[in-house]
Amino acid sequence: MNHTPGPWHAKPETVYVPAQVWADGRELAEVYGETHEAREANARLMAAAPVMLEALRDALRVLKVSTEMERSEAIATVKEALDKALAQS
Repeated sequence: MNHTPGPWHAKPETVYVPAQVWADGRELAEVYGETHEAREANARLMAAAPVMLEALRDALRVLKVSTEMERSEAIATVKEALDKALAQS
């Protein structure tokens, strides 16, 4: 399955346009939700999708045949992806 390559970026809503997700100078999505905060959070989560996908692929690969150190690195990668998805900025 192919998708638009990352990085993706969340753009906040304005009075005139909803929150959006952009990549490579193109709009990928307009983002909606029940509140301003929900729309911003939804956009951040969507924008983090390529990073989370890569982190999950790496984690699965490492967990299948890993040492304790490799598992620790995989956990750090997953935490970094989660932090990006849940960022408040």
